[in-house]
This record gives sequence, C-alpha cells and structure tokens, in this order.
Amino acid sequence: MGIAGCGVAARIHLDRLLAQEDVAIVGCADPELSAARALADRAVHHAESRSTAVPAFADHRELLREAAPDALAIFSPHRTHYRVAMDALQAGCHLFVEKPLSTNVQEAADIVSLARGRQLKVGVGHQYRLCPSLVEARRCLAAGMIGPVRLVTATLARPWLTTLGAAESTWRFDVKGAGGGVLADAGDHLVDALLWTTEQVAHEVAAFQSQWDPGIDLITAAAIRLADGTPVTLAISGISPGALFSLEYFGELGRLRATDQTLEEERFGAPRQDIPLPAASRTIDGDFVAALRDQTPLCCPADQALDTVRLLEAMARSATTRQVVRLV
Repeated sequence: MGIAGCGVAARIHLDRLLAQEDVAIVGCADPELSAARALADRAVHHAESRSTAVPAFADHRELLREAAPDALAIFSPHRTHYRVAMDALQAGCHLFVEKPLSTNVQEAADIVSLARGRQLKVGVGHQYRLCPSLVEARRCLAAGMIGPVRLVTATLARPWLTTLGAAESTWRFDVKGAGGGVLADAGDHLVDALLWTTEQVAHEVAAFQSQWDPGIDLITAAAIRLADGTPVTLAISGISPGALFSLEYFGELGRLRATDQTLEEERFGAPRQDIPLPAASRTIDGDFVAALRDQTPLCCPADQALDTVRLLEAMARSATTRQVVRLV
C-alpha cells in the first residue's frame, strides 16, 4: 500500500494497517515532504521485518508512478480526496479513503463510476459502522424491536480543536478551505451512522450553522426528513464536551439510545435496560485489507458513502441559502 497525506490521521491508521500480516507500505506522499519522510520512517520502525526502506514523495503521482502500489490509502485534507482518488484509480489502485469520500456529490459520483468501470474496490473510513452499539442498534431496528420508528435524534459533541491539537486540526473547520467545516469532518461520521442504522436515505433537509470568523464552522444543526417520512433532528458541535455521539430512536413500542459505549432499550411498560454488547473486534483498516485479500464485502463501499455526501452537501447548501433543500 501507498499512503497519500501524512498527518495525524495517517499516523493513527498506519499502526492498524501494519498490524495486518499481508500489508507493507511501499511509499508515503505529502506536499510537506518532511511529513512524508517522518511517516515513512515510522513505517520502517514499525515493520522492520517486512521493509528496509520506505520512500517519501512530495507528490502522490510520483508515488503511484515510482512505487506502483496495489492500493492507496488517502488521508489528505478533505477537499483534495477527489484528485488523489481519480489519479490512483487511473493507475489501477484499489482505494481506502478516510471520510468523507468527497465534499462534493459530483466528485464522489465520479469516483464511484470510475472504480466500477475499472473493477477496483474503494472503501471509505466510516468506522462508526463497526461500533458494537450501532451494529446492534441496526439489527434491533431491522427486527422491529421498538416497532415503526417515528422520530430520531442524533448528536455529536466533542471539543475537536483541543482534542486533535490546533496546529493539525484547524484546517478541518474552515468551510471554504481544505476541510469543509465540522459538518464535513465529524458530521460525516454521524450522518453515515444515521443513514446506515435506519437503512434509509434523506429526502429533505433544513440546516443552520454557527461560524466563527473567518468562516470556521463549529456548530451545525439540521432537521431531516427520511425516505419513509420519519423526521430527524441532528446536531454537531466542535466545542462542547460530552459523549462522542448519541442516536436515539423513538418507535411505537419503545425507544433505543446508542452512544459510542452503550445501547439502551426502553419499551413501554418495561424498565429501562442496557443491551449487552460484544467487544469491538474489527478495524476499518483490517476490513479493507480483508476485502482485497479474501474478497469479503467492504464495511462501507464508496457507493454507500455517496448517500452520505449527498446529504452533507444538501445540509451545507441549506445553511448557506437558509432554505429547505430537497434531495429527490
């Protein structure tokens, strides 16, 4: 595998990738060459038995040409995903793309179309799909445990600037810059979790954003109507402490509340109780490697991530125009 984008996300994923027996890093690329060299050195020290040298490049196209990887992992700023992904697919590489797939629906659709035409796999880093509480919530909803769902509330609250470090994370919150704001960053995880657990798509949205000068998006709130008419309230904060996320599903027979650590059930006429959850046993990186090695299904293929990008773009457009946006 090659790696494009060598910041904090790449350092986190590198350890997980090299925990897979069948993976070797053959090159690291970043416009800041010192970052590429630092990650390449980390890869060598992490896996000395499999690699004696990992070259560093200032341009992902050099990596594709010189190292010829089987797959490329993209951890570059959000708005750069499209160009790197298209170049890699044209070079015949499978892709792992850290979320979001793109911040633009047309770009995301282009990636999906080219990958399909080249018969290449594109996995997207929606790792919340592997969270035991959400896996179980999806199963319970599909089984009708709380009856037809009539309302969903979804929140994510975390002081991202202090958590990730201002030096490496400020770009994520710039609406017009490389990151696309908290909506495209943390919000991508929450939106995908909402659509995946309910097994629906969004049909309509009205959204609002609170920004700090000079255009730093830190809070987004939205009202969403799903395909079956179920209303959703969704809110994301990059400045508030709290549970990483909370999704609460209100059905005709009761409710479910999922956080990053727990799943709580409350049926009408019965006491509230926690549903036992297994320990997390998979990583999104291991899932991608298994899909290439064993031909298992991807946890989040690019065509599914497209629905998330579509809703994110509609939310951003609604917040800008102050109008309700219909997706279909």
